[in-house]
Amino acid sequence: MVRTTDSDLAPHELRVLVAVADTGGFSAAAETLGLTQSAVSHSVRGSERKIGVVLFERGRTGARPTAAGEKAVAHARRILRLLDVL
Repeated sequence: MVRTTDSDLAPHELRVLVAVADTGGFSAAAETLGLTQSAVSHSVRGSERKIGVVLFERGRTGARPTAAGEKAVAHARRILRLLDVL
């Protein structure tokens, strides 16, 4: 049995973080993932709340990972690669 804590992010949340980082925005990530922009925004906000840091700087031209966001996205990529192997 795998134990999780309230701050653990689910695979779908990790995919959202990677998609936002890769596309540079919430709308583009939503299109890539087949979600609404609102769903992506809620997912990122929920992830930020769970881990207690701001992951993306939001602006008129899109979203850029903060320093913490860059680390989170790097970890998310590693975890998703591992999950794809299983």
